[in-house]
Amino acid sequence: MKQAKGCINKSCEANKKKLKYKSDDNFCLKCGSSLVPVCKKCHTQLLENEENVLCVRCSADKQDQKDKVVDGAKKAGGAVVAAVSLVVGVAGAFVRKK
Repeated sequence: MKQAKGCINKSCEANKKKLKYKSDDNFCLKCGSSLVPVCKKCHTQLLENEENVLCVRCSADKQDQKDKVVDGAKKAGGAVVAAVSLVVGVAGAFVRKK
């Protein structure tokens, strides 16, 4: 993905609304200030030479969300294995009693 650009002029309407421009645009349409790369999620200014589209904070939040999903899936998988083991154990005991 390409980086989004945004106006960093604090008094500009585009900055207040956190408008994002295409990477090909060089100047703000509202105030004429030069545009800089910004985070696509929170509008934080990024470094010019970075390839990231998200700032460090948003990237960490996104990774945390992924980790929570993976951990939840592991826990759910463990619960399924335990339940299947219980059912197999009960079924085995029932068959042995006959």
